[in-house]
Amino acid sequence: MMTPKSEATLDSIFHAAETLFVRHNYADVSMRVIAQTARVTTGALYYYFSSKEKLYLAMIQRDLAAKRAAMAAAIPPGADDRAKLRALTRVFLAMPPEARNLMRLVRRDVNAFRGRARDTVVRAYQAALPELVEPILRDAIERGQLKPVDPRWLAWVYIALLETTLAPYAEARLGDLDQRLDIVLNQFFWGASRQT
Repeated sequence: MMTPKSEATLDSIFHAAETLFVRHNYADVSMRVIAQTARVTTGALYYYFSSKEKLYLAMIQRDLAAKRAAMAAAIPPGADDRAKLRALTRVFLAMPPEARNLMRLVRRDVNAFRGRARDTVVRAYQAALPELVEPILRDAIERGQLKPVDPRWLAWVYIALLETTLAPYAEARLGDLDQRLDIVLNQFFWGASRQT
């Protein structure tokens, strides 16, 4: 069991790491700078994380697990597939940009890792968003609302469409959060529907 002081130290380390890794490439961030930013000694940082890679992986897993829990909790039981997708997507879009930026790190930094570490990063991302979307789309396919295509692939199509609304241009042109969300859902369901 962690003490309140240990939890506060870890929170400070994670906050510093998040800030630095969002602003700089993985290779450009050192453990010394993370320790300085977190206002802990380098020894304390290494006590919790034996390497920058382990800290980065723990940071990504922690962040994405929290996002997954928030989005999963928003899915209304018994709602139709569109309403479920809307609810979880709204939670994602309502996150402050800094919070969404951590998810972007997966694409930016994934090639900095090899083997098990790379798999850990990819797996954490998949669990946070695609694996929440996929069963909703599978249900929609089974009900005949969407074309019978691979639901995993379709989940990635939805996410790619969603990510286009995060660009500054889209945010400026497509309206507020709910307007952008409706545009994504309309475009997705129109393109993926059985009716052609």
